[in-house]
Amino acid sequence: MKNYLLAFCLPLSFIFTSCDDVVTKVDRPTGFEDFVSNYNDHIAEWLEEQMIELNEKQVKLEKKLADSETPEQKLAVTADLKALTRNKQKYQNRIDQKEFFSFKGIEELPQELVWEDGMDNPIIGDPRAKKGGVFHNYIRDFPRTLRQIGSQANNSFRGEIYDNIDMGLVGYHPITKKYYPSLAKEWAFSADGRTVFYKLDPKATYSDGVKVRSKDFVFGLFIRLSDNITAPFEKQYYKEQYANITVYSDEVFSVSLPEAKPLLALFTSVPNAPPHFYNEYGPDYEERYQWRVPPTTGAYTVKPEDIKKGRSVTLSRVKDWWAKDHKFYQYSNNADKISYQVIAEESKAFELFRLGKLDSYLLGGPEKWYDKMEIDEYFDGYIAKAQFYNVYPRVPRGMYLNLDQKPMDDLNVRIGVAHSLNFDKVNTILYYGDADRLQHFSEGFGEFSNPDIRARRFSITKAKEYFAKAGYSKNDRDGFLVNDQGKRLQVEISWASYPLNDRMMALLKEDAKKAGLDILLDGQQPMVNFKKTVEKRHKMAYSGWGVTPPFPRYFQFFHSKNAYDAKGNVKQQTNNINSYSDPEMDRLCEIVRGAKSIKELKDAAFKVQQKVHDEAIFIPALKTGYVRMGYWKWMKFPNTKLYEFSTPDVYIPTESYLYWIDEDAKKDILDARKNNRKMSETNNLFDLYRKGIPSLEELEKREITNP
Repeated sequence: MKNYLLAFCLPLSFIFTSCDDVVTKVDRPTGFEDFVSNYNDHIAEWLEEQMIELNEKQVKLEKKLADSETPEQKLAVTADLKALTRNKQKYQNRIDQKEFFSFKGIEELPQELVWEDGMDNPIIGDPRAKKGGVFHNYIRDFPRTLRQIGSQANNSFRGEIYDNIDMGLVGYHPITKKYYPSLAKEWAFSADGRTVFYKLDPKATYSDGVKVRSKDFVFGLFIRLSDNITAPFEKQYYKEQYANITVYSDEVFSVSLPEAKPLLALFTSVPNAPPHFYNEYGPDYEERYQWRVPPTTGAYTVKPEDIKKGRSVTLSRVKDWWAKDHKFYQYSNNADKISYQVIAEESKAFELFRLGKLDSYLLGGPEKWYDKMEIDEYFDGYIAKAQFYNVYPRVPRGMYLNLDQKPMDDLNVRIGVAHSLNFDKVNTILYYGDADRLQHFSEGFGEFSNPDIRARRFSITKAKEYFAKAGYSKNDRDGFLVNDQGKRLQVEISWASYPLNDRMMALLKEDAKKAGLDILLDGQQPMVNFKKTVEKRHKMAYSGWGVTPPFPRYFQFFHSKNAYDAKGNVKQQTNNINSYSDPEMDRLCEIVRGAKSIKELKDAAFKVQQKVHDEAIFIPALKTGYVRMGYWKWMKFPNTKLYEFSTPDVYIPTESYLYWIDEDAKKDILDARKNNRKMSETNNLFDLYRKGIPSLEELEKREITNP
């Protein structure tokens, strides 16, 4: 099942390419034992340094508070002191635990714990599901590595072989929003809300049959934190966001955070790794393991012979998978194999879909839904269309303005640009009116999305009003605004070039001229565009980052640590592509990251969203509340009281892994096509979750149609 917590975001269209050679196997010590001791010493020294630094800051702030002359100054310094005191407590909590990695006897396990198992949650999936068959899918480019971690491992194919497949310690039920057992059979919470204790399921094994043990979770952090890999974000994340992991026995361990958090079990579901797989781990790890896929705890694995470099990667269902009869997994992961063929051109992918060589095809653009599907295979009833409403965070797709580039450093220019972009016209002409305007950066997070923020509408009058405030009040002979020095108001838009995007930019340029704004168009191949954007060489980039539930994260996008280095230079290769740096935003990002309660998280998230809007660093584009896809009718999907086509909490329906391939239906459909036997045309609307997820009681009462 998908791991929601450590989602390192990439633009949705970006995929890495290329491959390397296999290296000769060796056998050598990993250095794990020395690492544990050394890392404990490192963290102890680091915590001491942090406390010294905070104490020095506290002295300065207390003096600043004493010298404050206005109520506003006193209020600001008091807020800084409060945040500092909280940070000191976090570090003190960690110092009190003494070690980052601890090993104790089972007799030292706290006796007052109340264990939970989540077995009262309803099943996930459809009991009608059949095992067998192959699901044929495709990817645009072959990944540069199949490693789970390290350089270039955070590519868009990673989810297909790891994040969507590997099992966490607990699952998060798509309907009840309660924990259910996964690798852990039971769990318990500490009284202070900082620690979760886990009992591993004694049946849990890797795909090669080796038992999962508590130590594997310490080892999972070892391979991510050691100096043998390139993973600066992961190293920083675990160092700052975790306090302790204690092993009590082969099946019992605990994970502690520096302070209490809501949804604690999701945050403490740390990754595991099979030590026996990494018996060659060392300084050359990234090269040595470039094309090796580790044994998995999930339902699918990749066999070495199923890696066809540059052409395809195939996942095989694990024979005798340990969780095949598990209450919450028995009706999922039904296909025997999932094959990803490399198809660079969308037109070729669609033709292969028409031929039945691909089982499904996403119909994201309106031209695909309305025009491309005007085909015999659909009208003759062999292929179905489906529009599925999900409950998933909306992709923050829109214009990211780079404040390090002029004139984007001027707030009035940014607001003027926002009023110059006519997305309503784009929707009408290109999307047939089927899309809606995205209102702000974090829509679709339920209670964590601010409902009061509205995107700035297209208005020539308002655009010119703000441009005038920025000093652009005269027109040149071409009708564009200029300032007193005669410099034209000019902004370049960079984007990954696709036909729909290209037509969108042409429309936006056309109407922006009416407001006096000269838009320069810079559509590039996706990889070229991505490189330019993460190097912060753009003025305004059209992009959309992958985001995941259950709540928004902002540190990587808006914290100043990801904008500039200590010398004030733009920090490249980070997700803060706005080059945005603001002390108040830093504080809010830190609160969201370390929130102790739902209320604290919600309040801070609302303020971040409002600040992003007020500063006009992101201009929302368009959204849809649904996913459209076509599929051959031998693909079957859930249809139960609780699940209609998919679980509600996925962006792409097939990522719920609840579909199945009906081999009998496939024979019948292929025979019908061969003999020109028509079937019924099918255009499905699945809107059970259109207004959110109904309560379990409501779902149990509903009538099922078209079983």
